[in-house]
Amino acid sequence: MKDITVSIAEGKKNLSRIVHDAHTRKKETVLTNRGKPVAVIIPYDKYKQTKRVEGYQKIMEAREAFLKAGVSADEVFKESKKQLEK
Repeated sequence: MKDITVSIAEGKKNLSRIVHDAHTRKKETVLTNRGKPVAVIIPYDKYKQTKRVEGYQKIMEAREAFLKAGVSADEVFKESKKQLEK
């Protein structure tokens, strides 16, 4: 499905329709300012999925850093627990 692109001014006038289309039709709308993309209105479930993927990527990056540093998951857990108990 192709993204819909509208100016911010047009988006203001049609916000209800744009949100409705995002929710019911799973449409994404790119908002532009002077012809340049500045924001996107997306369905909430897609937003949540994106946040989960970002979280997973951060976990994998941290895991890689710990492996390179020679720190075990058990050590991280114990230190985290100790810090939380303070």
